[in-house]
Parts: sequence; C-alpha cells; structure tokens
Amino acid sequence: MLAFSPYGHGDSAYGKGNAAFRRHYMGRLLHRVGAQLPRWLDGQALIRESRSIERRCWRELGYAKQPIFEVDLPAFLMEDENGAPRDLMVPTVPVELVTRMAAARPSALPASSPLGTNLSTLQRLLNLSAFESQWLTWGCCLRRYGHAILPVIPLRDDQHACEVLAVLCEVPVRMVRQAMSSRRLCAWGFLDDGGAQGAMPVLSGWLLASGQFVEWIEQPYASDADLLMALCKAHVSLPVSC
Repeated sequence: MLAFSPYGHGDSAYGKGNAAFRRHYMGRLLHRVGAQLPRWLDGQALIRESRSIERRCWRELGYAKQPIFEVDLPAFLMEDENGAPRDLMVPTVPVELVTRMAAARPSALPASSPLGTNLSTLQRLLNLSAFESQWLTWGCCLRRYGHAILPVIPLRDDQHACEVLAVLCEVPVRMVRQAMSSRRLCAWGFLDDGGAQGAMPVLSGWLLASGQFVEWIEQPYASDADLLMALCKAHVSLPVSC
C-alpha cells in the first residue's frame, strides 16, 4: 500500500474498489520507475529522487514506518520534544534501491472495480493496443494521486519520451511511437494533451488522464452502451464507428 491515498472518491463501495485498483497500478508504476532511476538520472538528481521514492514505497520495502532520513532534518530537529535522539535512517544507496524496488510487490488487485471493468471495456471496444491500455490506466491513477507522486524525470524530446514509456510498459518502442503519432487518446479526450505537444518535458506530463474522463470512467454502468453514452455526455470525442 502506498504511503498516502489519492484524492477523494473512496467512500462508496465502488469507490473503495476503484481506490484499490489505483493503489495496485500506482504501486506497479512506482516500482518500475524506481528500478530504472539510475538509467535516467545521475548525480544529485538520482540521490534526491531515490530518497523520495524510498519514502513513498516504505511499506513495500518492508519498513515498519515511513523513514525519516538523517539528511532531511536540520541539526535542531535531530532530537524529539523530550530531548531523545530521533530514529533516523540512512537512505539506501540508489544502486541497491534498484534491486529492492525490482523485487517489491504492489498491493493486491481487487477482484472487481468499476474503473478496471470500464478500462477493459474501452480496450475491447476501441481496439486499444497493450501500450494504450497501460498508458490510460496509469493516466487515471496519476490524475487522482497527483503528478508529484512520480520522481522528476526530464524527457529530452518525443523520441526520449517514447523510449522511457516503452521501458516502463515493457512493450516495443515502435508500439509507443505508433500511439504517439496517432494521438487518438488525446483526440478522444481521454488524456491531457500537454505531454503529447511537448509542453511538459517530464515523465508525469505524459501520464495524465483528463479530469472529465476520469470522473466518468470511475462510475459503474449497466452496459457497454451506457458507458459510451456517459463518455459522450462528458464531451469525450469517441469515433463514430463506436
């Protein structure tokens, strides 16, 4: 389980299923990012983002509580209110953290959830590729958790973005390039268009579903037709063939 919860939508029965779905896939994304950090960052940026992801994934890494690193506190906060030394940790060396993150396991995937069911329905009805389906799933998760949950990974250009996303999704880079060139998920209103236009040159800018799409895709529907009708009412631009 992640160290903090996504914004809202967790009170109802279907909301709890959606929250568990998001926790599972957000955990998978963080584990994959954490296992690849030295490939994309170096120097102080690698140290900073490794430390950040170690704090966020403390449960999966087997810690009893969220760590406080000795480098995070000024000298006058090294003791608690009773004058006793705080229980501080030394951050894991980035190379060692890679191994631990690769071995970490996300929270359990719920047996069912409206979000998971609806995303699977869209993949089937719109013939989404494996990458597009994963891209959309992570986009929904990041919309709820907020982009700050991901490490800051600069992307030099569109080609670099495709290469990074291919590694994270474990698909051929040509599949990512094809999805990027068609831009249909953005054209349909599923994903924010900022990343595809190069306006947000960091990883989180390429992984953000639109707010309207997320609001509607998280609701339960009685049929495929009801789901598509709801998305049309939300001003999502689906192809006429659907």
